[in-house]
Amino acid sequence: MDWIFVSALIGSGLLLPTAYAGIIGAPWAPTRIAVVKKAFDSVGISDKDLLIDLGCGDGKIMHEASRRGARTIGYELSPIMWVVTWLRTMMDKRSRVRFGNFFTASIPSDTTYIFMFLMPKHMQKVRSYIAKQPIHDATMIFSYAFPIQDIPPRMIYRAKKCAPLYMYSVKDIR
Repeated sequence: MDWIFVSALIGSGLLLPTAYAGIIGAPWAPTRIAVVKKAFDSVGISDKDLLIDLGCGDGKIMHEASRRGARTIGYELSPIMWVVTWLRTMMDKRSRVRFGNFFTASIPSDTTYIFMFLMPKHMQKVRSYIAKQPIHDATMIFSYAFPIQDIPPRMIYRAKKCAPLYMYSVKDIR
């Protein structure tokens, strides 16, 4: 009977932060990679770039950018998804995944791309957060599925069976 209690306690300990991650940003949902590949092809992500993934989920976006030579840093609040991403990127010297809330982190000044897949109700807070970061105005922001309200995107990427991927520059949101 003790092992049931311990298992329930451990399971709750893992699920509560995962639920919290869903409340403050977005629940995990897979990003369709076809539209991401199309956008990355268009902008020419390469070994000269640093991509930051705000809520990196399963690490798929980081993996795609790293495959093209870019350095990547992902932030994940769900311990379950953090482990998935850590396992996916542990052998990749160009990628790091950080467990925690990205709102408490500073985005490196040499960041060239930011990727996010967050719920619309959080977009204004994320916009304000990014605008205050010590990054260049030319840094590009990709927002999967949901646009940043009141700002026209520089480009909208579309692919079959994928949500749209909106692209902005930091200059657009400041």
